[in-house]
Amino acid sequence: MATYQLPKVNNLLLTVPEPHVLLITINRPKNFNSLNPESNWEMHNVFEWAEAEVDIWCVIVTGQGDKAFCAGFDLVTGHHQRDENKAKNSVGGESPPSGFGGFSNRNQARKPVISAVNGYSLGGGTEMCLASDIVVATQRSKFGLPEVKQGLTAASGGLARIVRSLPYQVAAELVLTGRFFDAQEAYSYGMVNKVIPNDANVVEAALEYARIITKNSPDAVMLTKQGLLLALERDSITTATKEWLETDEADAWRKGENMTIGLRAFATKQKPQYQNPAPIVKKNSSRL
Repeated sequence: MATYQLPKVNNLLLTVPEPHVLLITINRPKNFNSLNPESNWEMHNVFEWAEAEVDIWCVIVTGQGDKAFCAGFDLVTGHHQRDENKAKNSVGGESPPSGFGGFSNRNQARKPVISAVNGYSLGGGTEMCLASDIVVATQRSKFGLPEVKQGLTAASGGLARIVRSLPYQVAAELVLTGRFFDAQEAYSYGMVNKVIPNDANVVEAALEYARIITKNSPDAVMLTKQGLLLALERDSITTATKEWLETDEADAWRKGENMTIGLRAFATKQKPQYQNPAPIVKKNSSRL
């Protein structure tokens, strides 16, 4: 397994439990793993690193302990820090451009993200789940966008995502009342892929998905995720598909070795041994 120069962080635990898989653990259990400005920016910087690291093909996010995945923004310490430092910078102040938790509003993400939910997932925590590609949750887990109760709103991509994921009236009820809902209800809406018993290991359940994903071609996986995101952003299927196949990522996929590796393995009835994705040469402007 490759060695990595992982980013330096104070509020997160970063590990690589399997080849090509980065595990991010929010390590603020006394605060129900809520994010203050510093930890929010740390999440942003870690996702920036993961997107650039060619040997990372998949990311798992979880929370330390069994009480909370992420209880959203730390309103107490965040309020004090914001009063003390209103300037936007790399360690605090305003929210990062990628949204809450480094990816709730990251519309150009290429690496698959799996959220392993182990307790409360509220506010920004639910926004992170809505932005995830796969969500696994324990039975005791609770979700909710209760921002309106504190005079706030889900402004990190959550509103736009929930109304695209759920029927309008269901989404409206959840965000206008701010009520909590459990993992089984989230599963019934399609927000959660799998609900596991409370005594099961939620990270291991997420790793099961990650192992399957990382057996596939990383070029094809990342390009496929990009296609999904474009389809969400565009009104026309034809436009989304055309733009997708004209991206720099699509050019790299065509020119890379992994397509040949996959086709050769299929022809010879062997398991493909994929390599790191081909480098992306940026020629086209961003389409997302």
